[in-house]
Amino acid sequence: MSAPPTRGIEDARAEPAPHVEWRRAPANAATPVVLVLPGGKEFSTDPVPDRTVGRVRMRAFARVLAERCPEVAVGTVRYRRRGWNDAQRDAAVDVERVLAELAGHGPVVLVGHSMGGRAAVAAAGAPRVRGVVALAPWLTDGDAVTPVRGRTVVLAHGARDRWVRPELSLRWAERAAGVPDRLARFVVPGDVHMMWVHRSWWHHLAVAAVSACLDGPVDPVLTAGFAAAAEGRLDVPLTRPGHPVTPVERPH
Repeated sequence: MSAPPTRGIEDARAEPAPHVEWRRAPANAATPVVLVLPGGKEFSTDPVPDRTVGRVRMRAFARVLAERCPEVAVGTVRYRRRGWNDAQRDAAVDVERVLAELAGHGPVVLVGHSMGGRAAVAAAGAPRVRGVVALAPWLTDGDAVTPVRGRTVVLAHGARDRWVRPELSLRWAERAAGVPDRLARFVVPGDVHMMWVHRSWWHHLAVAAVSACLDGPVDPVLTAGFAAAAEGRLDVPLTRPGHPVTPVERPH
């Protein structure tokens, strides 16, 4: 595997700060927030282009979350760099910085895909984070489970994912058993890394998981997933939603 690239001092000074691109900004300091975290590359110090496949795919999640969760602010994190970059953990550092600078005191849910799922797990220990929704997450055997202690964690992985193998998130979930307050892991039959095949199923799961993380209604598919994980079953098949997800209500 090639070593991560380096940047000169002048390039580093010119880097934009990580920031949130709001689909719907918080109405006040107590507004719950969902941060959408797109995927990226293993190694790259290039700026993040506007129209990477990962960013375009996660815009659909941001749109659906904003539509179905009207009381929740929804924004996408724009990283400084496109890559994770080994020990630099650039995406995770950027999410941690955004969380530290995010005004207000409402709860936060991190919804990440691929590298964004890894960043969500790594940043989950921030005080305002209530839960993590990790979609086809790039999780390695070296990624810690301690950041998700006391959180709600929902994982989903396409059975035909060839970019990030499903067994990686399975092994991480096995190590995480008993650490989060609630854990569920789903396998999406026939689906691939970019979540194209059953896209509405993924969208439904993301909305349902955000609701559960924010103490809203818990969809039956998640009730079953949490119960299965408590029994050591971490490969629950995700199937067509049987009914619309109840919109998220602001916690009281």
